Amino acid sequence: MSTPLRYRGLPYEKGSHQQPSSRPVEHTYRGRHYVAPLMHEVATADTTADLCYRGHHYVSHRDHVSNQN
Repeated sequence: MSTPLRYRGLPYEKGSHQQPSSRPVEHTYRGRHYVAPLMHEVATADTTADLCYRGHHYVSHRDHVSNQN
């Protein structure tokens, strides 16, 4: 038996949520006006970027672990 989802005491169905459209719409975000779709494809990560913080090169945890093996 599953417990129904609730928001502020009201039950709702997860499947009834609206998905963002890929059609361009006018909207404002943090004071800037856009005419663009609310849904967009996820950008691929640039893994070749050399990141530095306070003079030290950043090495991700994943890279650090793979180099130890």
